[in-house]
Amino acid sequence: MSIVRYTNKKTGVVSLYESTSYYDPELKQSRPKRKYLGIEDPETGELIPSSGKRGRKKADGSAASSGNKRSDDSLKKKYELLQADCDEKAARIKQLEHENRKLRFCLKNLRDSVDAMISDMEQ
Repeated sequence: MSIVRYTNKKTGVVSLYESTSYYDPELKQSRPKRKYLGIEDPETGELIPSSGKRGRKKADGSAASSGNKRSDDSLKKKYELLQADCDEKAARIKQLEHENRKLRFCLKNLRDSVDAMISDMEQ
């Protein structure tokens, strides 16, 4: 068992791992199993241990629940605004369809009168 150091070249952070060798019969060679220990303090060179838990740290319960309440309220408000916008657009579409019908009727009457005038002039 040994300790392995990996240095991130971009950030310069040194990560420490506990390495244990084992023999892999399938590949017929030894392989390392590594366990993450933590990072190395750049000033003192001491190990800063990890919590042992994976993933991001969760916020404490009080902040998380109030954050969810705020996000629920903001989502409801956003939903209501979008619903109102949708209703306005639906009303506008209805109005434009009505105007379109009127204009088509007027255009049809105009074509009919022009056709009648042309047929009168031909006779």
